[in-house]
Amino acid sequence: MTAVRSALLAALLLPALLAGLACGLQPKKAPPTADLAITIPWPDREQAHYQLLDRKSKKEMGVGTLSVTKQGDQYELTQKFEGEEGSRDESTVTVDAQTLKPLTFHRKLVLPNQTEEVKGDYDAVQGVANITEVKGGDDRPVPLRLGKNYYDNDTSLFLWRAIPFAEGYTAAYFTVLTGSGTQAIVEIEITGKEEVTVPAGTFQAWKMEVRSSGVKQFAWFADTPQHPLVQYNNSIQLFQLTALP
Repeated sequence: MTAVRSALLAALLLPALLAGLACGLQPKKAPPTADLAITIPWPDREQAHYQLLDRKSKKEMGVGTLSVTKQGDQYELTQKFEGEEGSRDESTVTVDAQTLKPLTFHRKLVLPNQTEEVKGDYDAVQGVANITEVKGGDDRPVPLRLGKNYYDNDTSLFLWRAIPFAEGYTAAYFTVLTGSGTQAIVEIEITGKEEVTVPAGTFQAWKMEVRSSGVKQFAWFADTPQHPLVQYNNSIQLFQLTALP
């Protein structure tokens, strides 16, 4: 995918680390990466609902749903977002149920005047993401060589829930953006706890700082055994939990 597509996604409602990446920025000094220590906090089936606000004006830009479904030794992690004028951004990634390492992916972006779609799988042996751009009858393969310690970017809001929550915890890994055929190093740090009020209620939450390609973001996860995402500031939009059935 092109940098134009990345800019469209960032302007819409994508919960991703795109802004710096679309301009080709890279960290001045890459930190060492490692696989994350994963403990699955959610049940085998879960669905959480969010409102998406413009970060500055607080105007509602859309709504979203994050879903988890377990299928054997895999999880299916799905994001569905709806914006203005019928715009939609939907992704599903299957991951290993213990490590959250990605196995397959499918993403579809629908805008008023265009539709873009990618699908594919991860070859852990060869270290390659086999990305296919779906364009009618003219599908185009775009293989991507992977760095070590990689995860799919479309699983970020699930992945971050599964880390060890403790003040001062830090980690770094590679995130793979299959829509743009790129990857970048992500650094995460738990900076402490805060009280956060969203439509779903008031929560004591762990605050996470996320840094990648010159972009800084923040996410808040409830201080409960399930660690649901309560709020997320991706530097453009603000996600707020409205319901967790």
